[in-house]
Amino acid sequence: MGKSSLFNRILGRRAAVVSDREGVTRDRHYQTATYHGREFTVVDTGGFLPDETIDVLAANVREQIFTAIQESDLVLFMVDVRVGITKLDDQFAKMIRRLDKQVLLVANKSERPEDRSECWELLSLGMGQPRTISALTGYACLSLLDEVISLLPNKTASDKEEKRPIRFAILGRPNAGKSTLLNRLLGEERAVVSDIPGTTRDSIDCTFTANGEKFVVTDTAGLRKKAKVEDEVEIFSNMRSQESIRRSDLSLLVIDSTLGISEQDFRIIQDIRQAGKGLILILNKWDILPDKTEKSFDRMVKEMREREPLFEYIPILSISAKEGLRVHRILQEIRSVYANCRRVIGRDRVAEVFAEAIAKNPHPAHAGRLVKLTRACQIMVEPPVIDIETRRPDAVDESYKRYLLKTFYEAFHLNGAPLRLNFDSKLTLRKDEDLEQFTLASDSVSFGSHPDRHLGRQNRKR
Repeated sequence: MGKSSLFNRILGRRAAVVSDREGVTRDRHYQTATYHGREFTVVDTGGFLPDETIDVLAANVREQIFTAIQESDLVLFMVDVRVGITKLDDQFAKMIRRLDKQVLLVANKSERPEDRSECWELLSLGMGQPRTISALTGYACLSLLDEVISLLPNKTASDKEEKRPIRFAILGRPNAGKSTLLNRLLGEERAVVSDIPGTTRDSIDCTFTANGEKFVVTDTAGLRKKAKVEDEVEIFSNMRSQESIRRSDLSLLVIDSTLGISEQDFRIIQDIRQAGKGLILILNKWDILPDKTEKSFDRMVKEMREREPLFEYIPILSISAKEGLRVHRILQEIRSVYANCRRVIGRDRVAEVFAEAIAKNPHPAHAGRLVKLTRACQIMVEPPVIDIETRRPDAVDESYKRYLLKTFYEAFHLNGAPLRLNFDSKLTLRKDEDLEQFTLASDSVSFGSHPDRHLGRQNRKR
């Protein structure tokens, strides 16, 4: 049909998974678009399916569609001009007319003049003159947007919010409970939930407010090993998940506690850490963990930290998204990790802790020569980066980098933040006041001890 293609065309980027196969879009997919200075929200929905369909998710998809319609100021009803009016189009049109919503009839795939000349039959849908477009080529899409803008209500002028929302992504293997957790956090059935792995195909952005604070959460498609991603839709879904990590401030990695942490979970963690984003580990399905005792959580966390020592500095929560068990604690941890990612530690404090660490445990000689570390200063936030001066940055021992990381994590309580160390021949000095304004992540760290570099090493040796 082309709904997701038009969605991407309006946004000017590939935000939704597009495939020739029907039924790829299932959830409501919200994105903010800007056109001629006007900002508005676009919602992509799943294709309407009749009651008799064999798709077991059809009822949920229909519910998602009608919720989106009820929330909207304007509905674009799309039909395939080459196919003409189908029985399903007619059925769906009657339902929309009963909802008394402002509707524009969009005749897609109208690239050819002969296609546009045959659109008169669409008048029988009772939605007025069809707007002939091609979402694939962009034909007449700007004219459609002009009309959309003219019909949308004008928002009253108001000052922009000083405090931007906290953005976080929900990641994990298929069927770990990501969409169930999303619905629990939102307090509504925003995402389709089922026991079928791979139900979520796109990355879905949702905005909500809790205790006066605004959040934007992205529910992502379940990430699988690349060797197992053969379906073209899954390939693009994985790409969306990677993009959602980059767009978010931090990520929740949902782990099925009945299965434990896997190699794929470690790969997801590596992606999150390499992107310089905060991380919280969520042990879901705790309510059905077999043979559970009061010591089960401590035992599982201990095993995880034995496999990866850096888990000592990542918050770990056991929850049941289905039952709501300890879900309220997630937002508390999100606020804490977000603050840690943006925290200005303090120039004097960094220098003090660094001097104590060097005095307590000096760097060992390398190839018979001393490796002297002289000064340290925080140079970046989001992610926090500490620059360390040494004449021989390439000679800094990996184990010594881990020692300094451990020291800084414990001294500054940066749990969940992807602290990075940059070793340079000349120290970059930044004032604390400068760092307060310096909130953009950088890709220019050349000699860094990144937490993800050693991630899963113990696990891979097993």
